[in-house]
Amino acid sequence: MKSSSSRIPWLGAAALGFGLLAVWPSAPAAQIVNPGNKKIPVLCSDIVSRLSVQKSPDGTVVLTGRVCNGGPGGYSNATGALDAYFMIYTWYPPKTPAQGTLDSYQHTDLGTTLKAQDCKTITYTFKIDNFSRWGTFPPSATERQGMKEFCIQVQKKGPHGFTSCEDSNMNNTTECIDVPFMEKIK
Repeated sequence: MKSSSSRIPWLGAAALGFGLLAVWPSAPAAQIVNPGNKKIPVLCSDIVSRLSVQKSPDGTVVLTGRVCNGGPGGYSNATGALDAYFMIYTWYPPKTPAQGTLDSYQHTDLGTTLKAQDCKTITYTFKIDNFSRWGTFPPSATERQGMKEFCIQVQKKGPHGFTSCEDSNMNNTTECIDVPFMEKIK
């Protein structure tokens, strides 16, 4: 009997202790409180495209595109991979770019995630047909003025475009550079 009666106070103390722990507020719950009902900021991504053009004397152009997430939040969408590609507009003055031709080249799947401040680089080499020289010169019997507009663009694959939090500034997903050249007339 002595052994069973000496256990009763210990069992009662243990039950009381566990009961207090169950109703005692935990520290993380106290940290979740939002004083003054301030709006908690949402960290969104900002997909940014940058382009550089390297010209060779023979009319070969190396396009280097850099797609970065300039926002404070990461891009993540399992149903919408990022698709980066180059576009090249060609026109001959006095026509305008809208009266020229457009070709798309090298679609590159950049995946479904891009961490904040991370970048991915893509390149493409393009050769201008009937190239004579770079720059703007008066037309002649053997040459005519031409213009190329080289662009990089990134979009989200799928039926829907970016949400406002997937790309917080949609004006910087495309970058273009105009390059005048002279074309040999056949």
